[in-house]
Amino acid sequence: MGYREYAEAVVAGSIIACEYTKLACQRFLDDLNRSDLVFKEKKVKTLLAFASVLHHYTGSHSGEPFILEPWQEMVAASIFGFYYADTGRRKYTSSYIELARKQGKTFLAALFCLFALIADGEDAAEVLLAANSKEQARIAYEMTQVLARQLDPREKELKVYRNEIKFSPNESKLKVLAADDSKLDGFNCSFGLLDEYHAASNSKVRDVIKSSMGMRKNPHLATITTAGFNKSAPCYELRSYGIEVLKGIKEDDSFFCLIYTLDEGDDWTDERNWIKCSPNLGITVSKEWLASQVQQAKQNPSDEVGVKTKNLNIWCDSSNVWIPEHYIKQQMRKIDLTDFIGRDDILVYAGVDLSSVSDLTAVSYMVVDTNNNYYFKTFYYLPETCVDDKFNKELYKIWAAHGDLTLTKGNVVDYNYITNDLKYWCEKLNVRKIAYDAWNATQWSVQCKEEGLPIQEFSQSIGNFNRGTKEIERLILSNKAYIDRNNITRFCFDNVELIVDSSANCKPHKGQSQKKIDGVIAMIEALGIYLLDNHGTGEIMVF
Repeated sequence: MGYREYAEAVVAGSIIACEYTKLACQRFLDDLNRSDLVFKEKKVKTLLAFASVLHHYTGSHSGEPFILEPWQEMVAASIFGFYYADTGRRKYTSSYIELARKQGKTFLAALFCLFALIADGEDAAEVLLAANSKEQARIAYEMTQVLARQLDPREKELKVYRNEIKFSPNESKLKVLAADDSKLDGFNCSFGLLDEYHAASNSKVRDVIKSSMGMRKNPHLATITTAGFNKSAPCYELRSYGIEVLKGIKEDDSFFCLIYTLDEGDDWTDERNWIKCSPNLGITVSKEWLASQVQQAKQNPSDEVGVKTKNLNIWCDSSNVWIPEHYIKQQMRKIDLTDFIGRDDILVYAGVDLSSVSDLTAVSYMVVDTNNNYYFKTFYYLPETCVDDKFNKELYKIWAAHGDLTLTKGNVVDYNYITNDLKYWCEKLNVRKIAYDAWNATQWSVQCKEEGLPIQEFSQSIGNFNRGTKEIERLILSNKAYIDRNNITRFCFDNVELIVDSSANCKPHKGQSQKKIDGVIAMIEALGIYLLDNHGTGEIMVF
């Protein structure tokens, strides 16, 4: 099977693939049929023959020639094969390729860099192999060094140095660089490759490489990476752009995108889905090994994020998620507080995470019944002007449209609105106590006390949060806590990381300053004040 047959098989469904891979394959087939493009099949065959001259040098395949898999052939054919008929210029000047670990990604990076150095038809080529750190850049460069010495063991034409490879016949050079290098300018790049871009905190290296390509006729900047944890980082932004191009939302004929991942709703534990993120499954990574990693993650939830991100190429919101998403999702259901009105077999407590001036406020009500079931209903409030000027404004608009968020008048927190809501539910449900953070809430607390609300200050110290944090985790994992189906609450849980002190006390923490965890804080405050109110065993008292 070659690159064309592979693309046809994916589109036809005979090879299992995710939506993004299918779109990329259809785009490849469409490009082959375009009259304004020339596909240089001879050049692609040269690249494939170039790869076969190289040999594995580690593991069980050591000494065997590298043979590109059909999906790798399609990547190579896309980047190096398409040119405009009228100008002779390369169609794809940049690319984004994303897949799980152990798929031959590093070899592909080294191969493309060496081919661009030696046989891409560019005189005085300048190839830049880059990564987020010197350590990561060194991994890909070390393979490039080994493969270069395979091509020219005596270094007659390929001179291999510590940070550079020179090819004398056409005065070309390959350099390795990283974001933490002291000097990132003065380049005239013809081909650039960014490895593991997911780890980049900014786009500095990519911007430098891209801006240095202006004098080249057929430049290309390739980005090859696995998924990461930071969805506000430049890699995820580039990925999102690529998806919009694949879907036809944005037009960019110069940008190639190929993503191997699971589709929305796929069961990550189902081995039938793994081929979607691991095109080399059974070749460079065994199904047995991947199954062992997934099984380990199932038994140890703390390992789940790492396995999903690196082995299954699923973007997660944090490298240290507190409670994995599927546990939260399975405990979510529609909860209506009116269903509890008039019942004398319940206890009700509340927690308030009050915004200081003009941000999100969360109020969570916790209902406990005689069967030791805990029901959490959380309301969210936001000043209406914040929809247009806050970091999360697009999310706020969506949440408000879905009814997950209440927008209040003005540009600051409407304390009266929140207080009136509290009064309403306290009267209907006989709320025992309302926990709140006293910081910046002095005037509000005075008003609440004047209104007769049973508010009680709840210290935000890690020691005070420890008990409620551990208890809510236990309740969720044991299927005893039911959470109202609200997109904001799910978002908040995704953002939580735990901070732990020397005494093993823990508390939710937002890993990045712009992330929101307000709903989780309010829920733990409600549970925490309940535990302090003579219910510390977690068992329902007779009442």
